[in-house]
Amino acid sequence: MKKISFQYPRLLPLWVAVFVDILGFSIILPFLPFFMQEYNSSPIIIGFLLSSNAIFAFFFGPILGKLSDKYGRKPLLLISQAGTIAGFIILAFSQNIQMLFIARIVDGIFGGQFPISKAVIGDIVPPHERPKQMTNIGITFTLAFLIGPAMGGFLSPFGIMGPGIVSSILASFTFIFTAIYLKETLPIKTMNVQAISNKTGFTLAEKPLNGLMNNVEEQRSSIWKNKQTLIILIQYSFLAIAAGVFQTTFSLFGNIRLNLNAQIIGLLLSSMGVFQVVFRAFFFNKIRNYLGDAKTAMLGLGSFILAYFLLGVVAEIWHLVVLLFFISFCGATSRGITIGFLSRSVDFRNQGKIMGISSSIDNLSQIIGPILGGLLLAFPNTYLFGITLSFMSILPFFLSFRVLKFGFDSKKSFVIPQIKHIDT
Repeated sequence: MKKISFQYPRLLPLWVAVFVDILGFSIILPFLPFFMQEYNSSPIIIGFLLSSNAIFAFFFGPILGKLSDKYGRKPLLLISQAGTIAGFIILAFSQNIQMLFIARIVDGIFGGQFPISKAVIGDIVPPHERPKQMTNIGITFTLAFLIGPAMGGFLSPFGIMGPGIVSSILASFTFIFTAIYLKETLPIKTMNVQAISNKTGFTLAEKPLNGLMNNVEEQRSSIWKNKQTLIILIQYSFLAIAAGVFQTTFSLFGNIRLNLNAQIIGLLLSSMGVFQVVFRAFFFNKIRNYLGDAKTAMLGLGSFILAYFLLGVVAEIWHLVVLLFFISFCGATSRGITIGFLSRSVDFRNQGKIMGISSSIDNLSQIIGPILGGLLLAFPNTYLFGITLSFMSILPFFLSFRVLKFGFDSKKSFVIPQIKHIDT
């Protein structure tokens, strides 16, 4: 985190916002059995409770992202954070399952922190550095998931009010921190010529700013007419849905395949998080610098095919431990880079919209994942579970050969003439 904040200090409020948002969600995970007992609910109802947030975020994420393209990143991010605070407050004082649903739905409606945060990265980070910074969001996510459940267990004597209040306080701190330290980054608002040039790929050849804007209007103005964007969206969709199936039903898989209990499964998931943090800190950039972004992503996407296939044939717990580290490697080398390519495929006016769409895909994976995974694990053996995920990973890998030709590894800087411009 130190290196990230030093290199791009304006991103620090984003890391704090994402960390607190995920921390507030993961802190309630240890309470799921409590919800079932306290409110006399079935596992199906609890499953819908978890997915309700993703369902509403699926629809509202792109809306908030698109609004940030028009009205600015900071105001929409603050609105999203205010909604998160409201959701946590409702959670803290929930007395029945209906209030819990309302709390999660409110948080989902204002779930714009992820897409807007990724849009901010697209605004201020040079194109060749975006995959690296998009990956850092995943690391922030992982760190929050490492701390959140443990914090929830520590606060369990206070009931759901304990984590609800703590999450509300943390979210309020994030709101204040963002309001004070985050500067507006939307290029069309700041009129930052350098940023606009970086986002559009347009070289300003002694033309006034108005001339630049006219040229921008002619470039990649529609996401759905951009072949590069559509290819990467398809690639990311299959990648995210396969990951969603694995993440949401791994505990069930571990119990069915190896008869693992909740404590062992929790330790395994935590070990995955630790591996990702260590790998990202010491190895990711070395691999990325050696192979380039596109080939690094290809390595991860291709490895997914083998990793998921082996899930169905693990016979010992140490087999599963090794395989989980392998899957962590696959995700660390592919997911963030793919999101970075998605950002680079559109112009500056569509950063919020495309990041909103990518977040909706993530939410969709959290909706489809439990359903599809549950169906696959209902069969007599687990072979079909691994084979299906492996099959879903084939298309993203083959599409990576197309993405390789897009030239996103180019680090050539754009030549900007001596022109005075407004910066904030």
